[in-house]
Amino acid sequence: MSNQQLPADFIPQLRKILGVDQLPGFKGQQSMMPVGRKVISQTEPDYQNLTPAAVLIALFPKENTWYFPLIRRVVDGFAHSGQIALPGGRIETGETVEGAALREAEEEVGLVRPGVEVLGKLSPLPIPVSGYLVNPVVGVMQSEPRWRPQPGEVADIFTASVQDLMDESNRTTEMRHFRDKRYTVPYFNFKPHKVWGATAMIIAEFELVVQGILNQD
Repeated sequence: MSNQQLPADFIPQLRKILGVDQLPGFKGQQSMMPVGRKVISQTEPDYQNLTPAAVLIALFPKENTWYFPLIRRVVDGFAHSGQIALPGGRIETGETVEGAALREAEEEVGLVRPGVEVLGKLSPLPIPVSGYLVNPVVGVMQSEPRWRPQPGEVADIFTASVQDLMDESNRTTEMRHFRDKRYTVPYFNFKPHKVWGATAMIIAEFELVVQGILNQD
């Protein structure tokens, strides 16, 4: 567990940082990017063809720090089958990024939308393997809700703390096989869960934002 304590005004500071266009972006995401992962920049035509999606980092106070939920998807044979993820999904026609993140979180883990205050957004992340452009939204709740996993999509819900996220000992790597090739894959070891891929890249940028708040104090 990290010894760094979050300031009492953590949420107001976080809201302020997320409200300006000075996020770590790819610098933060890259620290947990698997070796060999395809990168699609905003200037490439493929970027415009990605399907917009949104996920939610839903913070709530517990044990003198802040926690957020993660889900383990059911094994269904699709691109992210059985993986750890943030609640979220496709943005529907006419829907805002924030609206989609809140709707999906309500459907997948049982959050009540009016009980979540949106603080802002992190940097969009292209996911080449599934063709999505994921927009991470950060919100805050007054307390931990009663979790209700969506049958057929969510196998399990667990929570991690911001302190866990900042603890460097929870970052490690392992070798994985994809299409007959071996790759070095970094992941967050939130025992017993391994958080890697796009989800790890998203929360790595969030961790860098949190570190920026700590460095100001």
